[in-house]
Amino acid sequence: MAVRPEVSFCTTNLNTRDRLTASLDSVTVLGEALGRTFEIVVADGPSTDGARALLEDRAAADPRVRLIPHSARNRGFGRRRAFEESGGSVIVPFDTSLAYLPVYGELLARYVALATEAMLFSEICALRRSTIEAVGGWRDLVGGEDLDLYARVIQRFGLIAAPTALRGSQSRALGSFERQMRYVSGSRIAQARRILTVLRDQIIGANYTVGDLMAFNAKKLVGRRLVYRAAFSVAAFRARLSPLKPFRFGRNNYLLLREETLRSIVEGRHEKLGWSGPAPCLLLTEDEITYLDRKSRLWLEQGTRLRALVQMKTSGPYAPPPTGEGS
Repeated sequence: MAVRPEVSFCTTNLNTRDRLTASLDSVTVLGEALGRTFEIVVADGPSTDGARALLEDRAAADPRVRLIPHSARNRGFGRRRAFEESGGSVIVPFDTSLAYLPVYGELLARYVALATEAMLFSEICALRRSTIEAVGGWRDLVGGEDLDLYARVIQRFGLIAAPTALRGSQSRALGSFERQMRYVSGSRIAQARRILTVLRDQIIGANYTVGDLMAFNAKKLVGRRLVYRAAFSVAAFRARLSPLKPFRFGRNNYLLLREETLRSIVEGRHEKLGWSGPAPCLLLTEDEITYLDRKSRLWLEQGTRLRALVQMKTSGPYAPPPTGEGS
């Protein structure tokens, strides 16, 4: 009889052939650092770049790797399928576009050993299976699917934040636009449609308003802001027509994640992990800091204190609003 894994690394995948081996290798290193049984569950959509064949070979060579094929181009659907097919009591979502530093293996091991229902938030996150089940799991959102889940978990069970600014962290590796375009084949029109769909689902997942989205782009040139407002308005209209509705917790879910991350660091919740890694430091783009200046009561009340916990990172050529994936 197969041994039930204690930890499940779960992900959704589509067309990541160029980064997939490095990502799986890095996750395997993290799993081996745990000193516990683990599995890597990959729900692969209709990859056309050779990623599916690579995953098949990997699963045949390593019994800890499991491939769950499906036909949807939907990140939330893929994450849910991987979770449903997994067996671990601790779930570690990851992104196959990203390779993770070995240092996070110790952080995950400390979290797994800790008796808590709170979520671990760092460059790689971790949650108890019971907390995911309690709040309903991932929904079929093509963007913002993690933030949609994490907000519900944080609201009910809390968060332990240990983000870092280590060189090579996932926050610096690949932008959300590049990850989303792996789901698109064809023309620029197809890319534009995907962007609008991502924006629609980010509005749902984060409980954003058009005003929130514009606040993230307050420093853009006037002409670009006009284009963005038009796109955001179309996406917001589509969000209102969607059967999936936002979860509302008195503030949008992005603010919930960022404020609770900063509050966790200030309160020293990470100290219970006993991790020997770097002190927590949150990487934010200039647009995110501008947004917090305008929208966050906590940021305004404790600005000087909180700014000492933040470093600046750069964004790509097109930056949809943050989705909450990693730090």
